[in-house]
Amino acid sequence: MMQEIDYNLLVNVIDGNATGEEVTLVENWLLASEENRDLYFKVKDILDQQKANTLEVDTAAAWEDVSRQLKERTKVKRMKWLKYAAMVAVLVLAGGLAVYFSIGRPSAPEMQLAQTTTLQSTVLPDGTTVWLKAGGTLSYRPSFGKSDREIWVTGTAFFDVAKEEAPFLVHASNMEVAVLGTSFTVHEKAIIVNSGKVKTTTQGQEMLVLPNERVTITTTGLKKDKVNAQLYGAWKDGDYQFDNTTLTELKDMIKSNYGLDVTVIHPAVFEGNAISGYIKISDETSLVKILTAMLNANVTRKGNSLTIQPK
Repeated sequence: MMQEIDYNLLVNVIDGNATGEEVTLVENWLLASEENRDLYFKVKDILDQQKANTLEVDTAAAWEDVSRQLKERTKVKRMKWLKYAAMVAVLVLAGGLAVYFSIGRPSAPEMQLAQTTTLQSTVLPDGTTVWLKAGGTLSYRPSFGKSDREIWVTGTAFFDVAKEEAPFLVHASNMEVAVLGTSFTVHEKAIIVNSGKVKTTTQGQEMLVLPNERVTITTTGLKKDKVNAQLYGAWKDGDYQFDNTTLTELKDMIKSNYGLDVTVIHPAVFEGNAISGYIKISDETSLVKILTAMLNANVTRKGNSLTIQPK
């Protein structure tokens, strides 16, 4: 039996704007019945068609269209459902428990999705290596590496893309990234290139990104700046190569890599200081210890905040 659900919630999940709690709610709703899954894919199909024609989605019109189609459910042939049903499978990895949601043929799902609670690395069928940060998700079709190289990601991931003639396309929450062979970090609202070059697209705006460049999505469009890309991708293995890194750059990197907001007490004391050399940082705890030694400062952490002050 089909259970009621907030249509706006479905739209948020499809558009990649939902919270983790909302995604879990929709996943459970999808597992509840075939009718729920049927509705989900009808909504997704309508939104995809509308986005192909306009940047703005008229959700009211889409919902009216879905309602009309649902009234004609008995007229829809089984094969019509299979067209939608073959599109998705969900693999959720949490606490050692694997839960598969597959429609159509379970042995060959159209979509494969992995969600991780710890830092994980994986090699894709084309030889591309991906490091996925805790809380992120990664998905691709079984045709990946054969007829296409298209992937969907949420959260933060580092890609070392295998060089092939076929383009490599990454769908992040707020942007698309097209590459041929390169290495880069993609966040929900930023991309940082280590090697090669990529083209990023969001809201109809395109920008070419070269090594040691970062492009960030802002309220006014795409913004590009220079960074030490190696530092921003070092979260995957903890190998940091500092090169006259200033405290300002360090604060930005810590926010990007660890999600910590850094406050500096009496910043004038640290003016002119720069960090150079190879340093191994395994986690946030070792980060605090290393900063204490490198800066000769008192460094404390409380929740998602880091405070640095002179001794």
